[in-house]
Amino acid sequence: MTTQEASITTDAPPVRRSRRRWMPPALFLLALLLVLGRGLLSAEDEPSTMLGASGTVPGGLARLHGVMPYTEFAALEGREVPAELTGDVPRGAHQVVVLLELTAMDPDGLEFTADDYAVDRLGGRRAPVVWASSAAASLAQGETLQAELVFEVPDKALELTLEGAGDVRLSMGTDHHSGG
Repeated sequence: MTTQEASITTDAPPVRRSRRRWMPPALFLLALLLVLGRGLLSAEDEPSTMLGASGTVPGGLARLHGVMPYTEFAALEGREVPAELTGDVPRGAHQVVVLLELTAMDPDGLEFTADDYAVDRLGGRRAPVVWASSAAASLAQGETLQAELVFEVPDKALELTLEGAGDVRLSMGTDHHSGG
């Protein structure tokens, strides 16, 4: 062995087998934690309350009577379309009216604000209220409010959810679409 070869072999630090032995289990544990963490972070929201069933809101109950295209609703009711709803609707969308019933059950009553409600759709996108028959109301125990909320939603027949006060989630179904 030459002196040059001897210096190469002696200059290199000794390899510790104990470090290499822990590498595969450590990598496996890291991968497992990443998979579990992703599963927890991407967990879906609580299932929504079925159309027509009651969901709990602070102070009482909320229920959807129905969902339909706003133009059909206005024609059935013999109403004029409010000025706020006569403008152009974005391409690929239509206006729907959500018939929301709120009932105050608590002794302190129920507070309603239309802006607390929005339509949740795929991809976490939300559609705010475009128009409401009642912007806000205070209900005493036992009182009921029938509110009409108008939203602009996609034309595609997607499952939509009305989200509101107290994390209530009410399913809107797909019947409001022309093909529904």
